[in-house]
Amino acid sequence: MPMVRAAALLAAKAPRWAIVQAARAVPVRRSHGLVVPYVHTGISPFANGVPVEQVRELHPIEKKWDFWTSSDAFQAVKPSLGGVTSVPFGEVWVTESGSVLSAGTHFTLPFTKVKAVKSVHTISFGVVSPALKSKDGVSVNAYAVVYIKVSDYVKSALYLDPESNRYDSERAAAKVVKRTLENNVASLSVGSGSIADSDANSLASQIESALKAKESEFGISVEGVEIRGVFPATQNIPDKLRALDPPFVLENAAGHGLKADYWNDVLTPAFFFKYKYGNRKEVVTPAAVTLEWSIPSPPDYHHFNELPRQTADVPEPTKKIAAAH
Repeated sequence: MPMVRAAALLAAKAPRWAIVQAARAVPVRRSHGLVVPYVHTGISPFANGVPVEQVRELHPIEKKWDFWTSSDAFQAVKPSLGGVTSVPFGEVWVTESGSVLSAGTHFTLPFTKVKAVKSVHTISFGVVSPALKSKDGVSVNAYAVVYIKVSDYVKSALYLDPESNRYDSERAAAKVVKRTLENNVASLSVGSGSIADSDANSLASQIESALKAKESEFGISVEGVEIRGVFPATQNIPDKLRALDPPFVLENAAGHGLKADYWNDVLTPAFFFKYKYGNRKEVVTPAAVTLEWSIPSPPDYHHFNELPRQTADVPEPTKKIAAAH
């Protein structure tokens, strides 16, 4: 995601949507100091705090996502441990055994697994209610953004929701917000296209009260609740927000499972060499006939499994007229 668009999202207060992993803002593949972005999207216009248009099509799995979050607690791939481990500043790693690794260097035993990555800073998450009938009979989606801070990292990471049987209190907090929205949409009037400030403040107070009642149980502290608005279901706000995240990568998608620098073995010209017996170089890259294959290309687009063909139109034979005598 380009930095311009990231700035636009921040200005519009529209953080990323969370799949089981809250993906990094700019997904890249790293190799030999080369950073190659593989998601290229333009600037998304916003109005009233939500995207004006849906920037891409969604996979059916993406439509099942419940909320977006700025937290890294739902990373699909957890950090690996074993031996000397460095925890980045601003993060706290909670292991499956309940140990807490704060920012800095730690020595960990092999086979130790990270349960969740927690942030020491304030995090935000957004919840959109399903389409429900308002007080004046209009089908709407209510959109709320909540700001919390994790106060007990172990309690938050190891919290098990008795209803869904899923871990992490941040997910459970989002469910509390969603349920509160569902219970109050029927009392809201959106005849003018938006709800009154008094109704928005009342709804925000109810959400904050419901979360504060769970603070001790969830290991979090609530810092604020913001009602972004109540939007007609025809605007399809949930899908527009989900589409801001990088595309969901299927298990069998091209490029999945390949190492970050998988193309360096056949890259031309020969930037990389195999060395034998000290100073003997064995070039392993094939000769290329076009510049296109001499420039590193982003993964998922080229696989370098064959060289391009060059073709040329053969000119028709021209008739020669004998010179006049």
